[in-house]
Amino acid sequence: MASLAEKRMEDAEERPADPTARPEELRLLEALLFASAEPIDQAALAKRMPEGVDIKAALAQLQEEYSSRGVNLVRVANKWTFRTAGDLSWLMTRE
Repeated sequence: MASLAEKRMEDAEERPADPTARPEELRLLEALLFASAEPIDQAALAKRMPEGVDIKAALAQLQEEYSSRGVNLVRVANKWTFRTAGDLSWLMTRE
């Protein structure tokens, strides 16, 4: 029986290597976007991310991942933020 560490290594080897958008980097980017009270520009996001991250590719990947969810990653005036999906905006209206 393989140890937990061996299993994790096997899992990592099976996943395609993409140094520009590793899961932990996407998690960091996601956390920054969720924590921000205001939309954030790409340069500010890049400064907070580990060196070497392709921020444009990471944003595109997150945008794709959230495209079918209740919130979407959108660009507003060259800044990035999460917004309620357009088809659910009726939930935010007051009666």
